[in-house]
Amino acid sequence: MEVSVISVDLLADATDEELAALVTEDFDAFAELYGRYLCPVYRFVRSQTPDDSTAEDITAHVFFKAITSAGTFRADGTYKSWIFRIAHNEIHSWRSGKARSVVALEELPESVDPTPSPVAQAITQEDRGMVWRKVAELPPAQREVVALRYLQDLDVEEISGITGRSRGAVRILLHRARLKLRHSMEGDVG
Repeated sequence: MEVSVISVDLLADATDEELAALVTEDFDAFAELYGRYLCPVYRFVRSQTPDDSTAEDITAHVFFKAITSAGTFRADGTYKSWIFRIAHNEIHSWRSGKARSVVALEELPESVDPTPSPVAQAITQEDRGMVWRKVAELPPAQREVVALRYLQDLDVEEISGITGRSRGAVRILLHRARLKLRHSMEGDVG
């Protein structure tokens, strides 16, 4: 790889797909993509694993595969879907290597939002923790689509491409997950 084909300023303005096309020739292009996707990929992986160290290991594998397979990216889909598909595959490989059922989520990493008051943040964090503890009790397929939809803000089409399921199957998984969560949350309130 060469040191830099394009200036760093231009890389920051480039689309993900433009950067992906440059990765095989320009390490700085990959560095820019890494900076854009490290936190979102880690949050997704962390939502599917029992602890930080496992999530860190899997995330490292995701980016290693992304750089070593950069030449296989086809621009017929988005780079975001491609990198999350790699993450999905890595999580699947990890799960198939270990017997996993319920994954306890202690705390999900989040971006810092300076606007809410400390009290509002504490209430929100407590509510978020309760919700994600319930999400952790969902079957792995439902937990995965919930994390992709609500943590990564992906649409059904993107989730379908990442998981290899039809759009209808993704919608059904989301619907069933919401029903289970609603019943579970109502059970805790009453």
